Amino acid sequence: MEQMANGYYSVITWKQYSLDTHFPKQIQQLNLENDDDYLLFLKFEDNSFIPNIDTLKESLEIILSENDRTLIILTPKKNAPIETASEDEHVCSFCCNLNIFSETFNSIKNFTVKPSELLFVFLDRITMGSNNFDRIIVKQLPFIIKHSVTNNDCDVVIPHLGNKLYLKNVLHYLSHIKATTGYVGIDQIIDKEIAEIITNNLDISFYNFSPTPVGPYVIRNTLIDQGINKLIFFQDSDDLPCADRFEIISDYMYNNGCDLCGSHELRMDYYTKTVLAVRYPVDVTAALKDGPWHSLLHPASAIERKTFYECNKLSQERTFGNDTKFLLYSFFIIKNIKNVDEFLYIRKRHPNSLTTSPGTMMGSGIRRSLLRLWNNDFELIKSEELNLEQSSLYYQDSAYPVKFWKI
Repeated sequence: MEQMANGYYSVITWKQYSLDTHFPKQIQQLNLENDDDYLLFLKFEDNSFIPNIDTLKESLEIILSENDRTLIILTPKKNAPIETASEDEHVCSFCCNLNIFSETFNSIKNFTVKPSELLFVFLDRITMGSNNFDRIIVKQLPFIIKHSVTNNDCDVVIPHLGNKLYLKNVLHYLSHIKATTGYVGIDQIIDKEIAEIITNNLDISFYNFSPTPVGPYVIRNTLIDQGINKLIFFQDSDDLPCADRFEIISDYMYNNGCDLCGSHELRMDYYTKTVLAVRYPVDVTAALKDGPWHSLLHPASAIERKTFYECNKLSQERTFGNDTKFLLYSFFIIKNIKNVDEFLYIRKRHPNSLTTSPGTMMGSGIRRSLLRLWNNDFELIKSEELNLEQSSLYYQDSAYPVKFWKI
């Protein structure tokens, strides 16, 4: 492995079905004339972690032979936390088709990206306009290739406000995933760019709202009302679903009697130009029994349709924070809330989002006040000192009437 100031990394290339492997010392030294098919870039925070390269190559080749327009992100397997979300290792390793990698960066010879930032820059390019890939998956090392057998059709509900490229790209990746029915709520004026996205995605149902913005919870509730499938997946328009997200979660929920289920997240941080592994407790119900922890990421989750209505839907009185309120409320309705111990969701932390804008950002005064109120009521309900229906966790409607129509 090549030594750097901030650790070690390896660059490996090989041709499909060939035992010959090349080890260029740097990305700039890749030889595109040797007809190699695949690129494997390995860099781990724990320098003592060294995977079995031959075994890893064999597994990666199986995945890429099914669809060579797949980006495979790699990180070591670690235990999930017990109670709350855990911000773990920075993720740098990946494997993909060598030619697609070269096309994405135009010219490797003039390559200037730091190896520690390579995966972030690569992901940013392919999720912000460069549709060189059809699928992204994340594997924890070591891994065994297995396919889910359950194939439940599902509804995917996507509220959108802001950058149109985000919406364009999430729909691109969603279009390559089977057994999904997409519903998109546009929370802004329909301009030429949005109209073009709608025209290019005729299999998606688009809705517009007034007055805008109505916020993501009104949109999610409305879109769910329009759907028919038993299983509902949440999805934010600025984030990305991994290609195996729907089949793995569907299969897990079916086989484990789980009505609400999430997963770990891979976080693209635009402030630090890094990709971070964020793990969540597997047993969310057990974590919430211990306290009102941040134990599930709402946009990365799925819920049974009947269960969603049993939980009174998402509160609509504000445009932020109500996913936390919904989770705390659902604890008293749903007996089995889980997270799959896999990375199935790519989340972007970027400026001008509800979780980073000054007025509504995580840690803001209003969010702290709401959390104190909700957490206090959560514990009072658990101790049977307060009725759920009389608590701050109970459903609240919009303060004003909202109109919507199909586009």
